[in-house]
Amino acid sequence: MPNSRVMAGSTQLAQRTNALREQWRMTEETWNDAVRQRFQERYLAPLEPAVDSAINGFQKIAEVIDRLRKDCSDRSETW
Repeated sequence: MPNSRVMAGSTQLAQRTNALREQWRMTEETWNDAVRQRFQERYLAPLEPAVDSAINGFQKIAEVIDRLRKDCSDRSETW
């Protein structure tokens, strides 16, 4: 099981990104001009893949931490 604290951070990042995405969609009803489009392209579009990469990184870090804990506990049992 991946490290729960690290995965909690990953889950929180995903939830907040989803909330941001939903709030952004709501602005389209009242703000739909070139400035909004530029903001979308410059700031929000690059955010999606960056968040996905971060979430994947969280998963890998959690797995490494768990493996280290297991390896360390295995060694202490053999001494």
